[in-house]
Amino acid sequence: MILPKYVAVQAYLEATGTAFAELRYIEPLIEKILEMKEITAEYGREILGHKSDVAKTIFNLFQHIGIIKRRLDPEANVEYFSLTNYGRFVLENKKKGQSIIQPLTSFFLTWLPFKIFLKYLLRNPGAELNEVRTNLGSQVVKHTTDIKNLIQSDIIRRGAYIPFNEMVIGKVLSNVGEYLGLVNCDKSSGPYYLSPLGKYVTNSIDFQNFQFKNLDPKLNPSHLALMDFVERGLKNIIVFANTNEIEHMKKFYQHYAEKMKIKHVVRIVYNKSNFNAVISLDSAFWSFTYRFSNITYDQIKVLEFNSKVMDYLEV
Repeated sequence: MILPKYVAVQAYLEATGTAFAELRYIEPLIEKILEMKEITAEYGREILGHKSDVAKTIFNLFQHIGIIKRRLDPEANVEYFSLTNYGRFVLENKKKGQSIIQPLTSFFLTWLPFKIFLKYLLRNPGAELNEVRTNLGSQVVKHTTDIKNLIQSDIIRRGAYIPFNEMVIGKVLSNVGEYLGLVNCDKSSGPYYLSPLGKYVTNSIDFQNFQFKNLDPKLNPSHLALMDFVERGLKNIIVFANTNEIEHMKKFYQHYAEKMKIKHVVRIVYNKSNFNAVISLDSAFWSFTYRFSNITYDQIKVLEFNSKVMDYLEV
């Protein structure tokens, strides 16, 4: 299973700070947030009786799936965590006797690392932890290393297999899969199998169309998309952006091509516009706002997007 650069890097970013997803830790923390509206990471440690950052890693996980939000008090240098409005609504209206994680199924199915994990098991039933780490984690290491060689990211670390390292696979991805009834395994190290429900759900996951939050302020998603397309051998690319962004893209591509020693000739056509997009014959990236962006490798969606862009240019 090959992870394009954009997908691998975003999976890494969407898993930073995660390490545990066990009900014995999750339930008391979520129940306390439901009761108190807002708690600190330090109070989370007190609830669990841990001196470690287990509570913080669980808060990070639930931030990634979109049900917890973080507030920083700069004067006291204290982080506060609370449920999003929709997260609170879902949990307060869960069915009696239902585990606290089951109502969150739809949230987890939008979480990229979990989607990749399920898709891998669909194609490789019986895979064990070390196999997932070797096949997926090594790709993340390669792609994040490329990024680290080009930008000064404070989030991306060299040599990190996240989210496909031992901890996240064994303590987060497989646990969540089991809690939701999608994955079966006897041990945290595998082998892992999709349940019948897991196969049904995973078959419906669109693995060629992704929507992401821009989680690294030093990483321009347009630059990442351009790297992704070039690395996959695409030779004709169209860029849409404002004047300043076009200049940034040109400088970035020159730096990238020299640093990574791009050998094939790439023809990039730049067009001034009030939106950002990078498109080719079989792939397209576009951004909606500063916080959200989309990329697709689906040729039908690319054709649809191209037609809309042509309409825009004619206007």
